[in-house]
Amino acid sequence: MKRVPRIGRRAQTIVAGLLLVVLSIAPTGCFVDEIYQPYYGRVVVRSRQDFRWIDGGLPQTFDPAFAAAPPDTDLVRAIFEGLTDYDPRTLAPVPAVATRWETSDEGRTWTFHLREDARWSNGEAVTAKDFVDSWQRTVKIGDLAPHTNLLSNIQGARTVSAAERPSTNGKRARQDQESSAAVNSRPDSRRLGVEAVSDRQLRVHLQSPDLNFPALVAHPVFRPVKLTDEDTLQRIGPLGLVSNGAFMLAKSEADRVLLERAANYWDKNEVNLESVEFVGAKNSEAALTAYRAGEVDAVTNSAFEPLALKLLAPYKDFRRDTYGALTYYNFNLLHEPFDDVRVREALAIAIDRDRLSQDELGGATEPAKKFLPDAMSGSKVVVAKAELLEKDIERARKLLAEAGFPDGDGFPTVKLLINRNEQQRLVAQSIASMWRSVLNIETEITIKPWDEYEAAIRVGDYDIVRRGMVMQTTDELTNIRALFQQDSQSAESGATGQTAGSANSSTVAIGERSADKKTPTQHLIQSETEALNELRAIPLYFASSYALVKPYVSGFDSNVLDMPSLKHVRIDTNWREPMPSGLNPLR
Repeated sequence: MKRVPRIGRRAQTIVAGLLLVVLSIAPTGCFVDEIYQPYYGRVVVRSRQDFRWIDGGLPQTFDPAFAAAPPDTDLVRAIFEGLTDYDPRTLAPVPAVATRWETSDEGRTWTFHLREDARWSNGEAVTAKDFVDSWQRTVKIGDLAPHTNLLSNIQGARTVSAAERPSTNGKRARQDQESSAAVNSRPDSRRLGVEAVSDRQLRVHLQSPDLNFPALVAHPVFRPVKLTDEDTLQRIGPLGLVSNGAFMLAKSEADRVLLERAANYWDKNEVNLESVEFVGAKNSEAALTAYRAGEVDAVTNSAFEPLALKLLAPYKDFRRDTYGALTYYNFNLLHEPFDDVRVREALAIAIDRDRLSQDELGGATEPAKKFLPDAMSGSKVVVAKAELLEKDIERARKLLAEAGFPDGDGFPTVKLLINRNEQQRLVAQSIASMWRSVLNIETEITIKPWDEYEAAIRVGDYDIVRRGMVMQTTDELTNIRALFQQDSQSAESGATGQTAGSANSSTVAIGERSADKKTPTQHLIQSETEALNELRAIPLYFASSYALVKPYVSGFDSNVLDMPSLKHVRIDTNWREPMPSGLNPLR
């Protein structure tokens, strides 16, 4: 369903050729005139509420703490329920185990009120203590749990980095940071800022205000598990699995995972599907074949080739949506002249993102002129047009001249670090060409395999580095902090021996990015507005997600988080394909 495939053009040509051979021998009606066949392949309407889904593979974990990406996260969201859930269309937080919530202390304290009829699949009540125990367990698991960082704003969940401490100047600041790091070497889950006030009341204490916290706790990592041993850190497996969601595990086999509607679920009367079957497929071609034959009802998370995407585009059951995965270039603020916000903005607005997405990326991505997709803005107003990073050649040249480099004179060769990937190489070459033509700046592109690439980032051996992040929530604070915190931490351990607190940065008002040149401290960015002011990074493009969904399936909604809700899916057993005017439908 997502991302542009990371393969070379020669490999793409070979795969595309094989795909054309497959399509050429496919039954009549495969990739033909949409007047005669508006949907891809056979449409065989189900007589029961049984949903079959190829979701990029079979789930490999059943544990909310260890679920990193689909299909694992999709299964976890089906069989476990958290305090809140996402409305699948708007992504607004809606009641789940919690019926309501309120905040105090300017968004630092949240109290959730749990419903009386929330039950585990074994019939026991879901209590506030279940959430306390589960979140403490996730913090204890630490980095082995892929999304533990989403709990980092809860008091006691993590060590505060140097970049987040109140800044002071000089030697005293470094001594304070070193002392704090020695004392706070690891989080203490026993002091986690979450408490069971009663069986039906959960209170959470945050380090920083977050008015969108109810949206964050809809993420799978916050969903409770039924622990038999309070201290167990072992992965929860399918054997004897106890869950609290709309569905429960029925079978886990080599080629499928079967769920059935949960009898003890508090809202079971609103769940339409009787069963959900995750079906295995070896590759995207096998997934297309199964869907075309009417063997499955939906295909997502398959790495469709660019040719397949073009051929699928006309069909009514093919979907493409912006996906919350950002590719961006990050600056090393310890290297001059990239500590100057005017230089950073000049480089940012010299890039033609529209051309980049259309030409180098084949139209399979969305240009990113800010850091978050519109749907992830949370409660804040969508960024104003004037704040977007539109290409502006005249302003880019003016800013570079103001920074002391008229027409690029005296500007050092940019050391651009990327991981070994053909697509990223083409993107880097295109951007280097834009910087050369607009600003008369030269770029040295360094390509490293992943291990060496990460090592170079840790020691700060770059001026600009290609980064990527898959956003896990609509919570603006969490996304922005995750986007920039990793780079602050890298700077702290850099080879220069300096801390992030000594890096140069700029904090200026909207529309006045060039007014302030350098400031002596680097703080943790708290909003997209700040991120666009300071431009410590350059957003380039968002990924796209793709899906095939049969026309008789309703409620399988697409969204920027790529999180369809199985609770809302329904099979229209009476669906009939509209007959084309003057023609008989092909079957």
